[in-house]
Amino acid sequence: MQTVLALFLWWMMPVFSKPDPLSSVHPFHVSVTEINQNTAGGTLEVQVKLFTDDFEAALKTVFNQKADLIDPALHERMDTLVNRYITSRLQLRVNDKAVQLQYLGFEHDREATYVYLEVEGVNASVRSLEVYAKLLYEQFSDQVNIFHVTAGKSKKSTKLDYPAQTVRLSFE
Repeated sequence: MQTVLALFLWWMMPVFSKPDPLSSVHPFHVSVTEINQNTAGGTLEVQVKLFTDDFEAALKTVFNQKADLIDPALHERMDTLVNRYITSRLQLRVNDKAVQLQYLGFEHDREATYVYLEVEGVNASVRSLEVYAKLLYEQFSDQVNIFHVTAGKSKKSTKLDYPAQTVRLSFE
């Protein structure tokens, strides 16, 4: 009887044990960044989508303080952290020239956080785009950063698997 009870308890252990606080709620770690050239406005519009729980964990790790992207009362304080984090871990080069990402803000929607950025002064056609990204690399060794880029009439997609940090797309 003790053997049966022991086997039953061993089998049920995942149900009764506390989850590891460092484990993720979801089985994969991914971000999706969309970069679209707005030829009329002479800009690149950038949207980064991250799982909120992963992003909060990374912010906490990097800035050594609690991060809460959902609470509206903390939005202004989180704006500063999100800006610092994203602009230090995502950089672009257009036609072999470094460009400045301007942070516009972030919003939370269900399990995702969307970060909005813009690059001004992109009046010429985009012949090449180099992306430097290490989003959430300090948090997950299986992180995948996916990029969808629209430049003129061309659309391309690519990804960076941890630890890769740079990818170059040509639109010629």
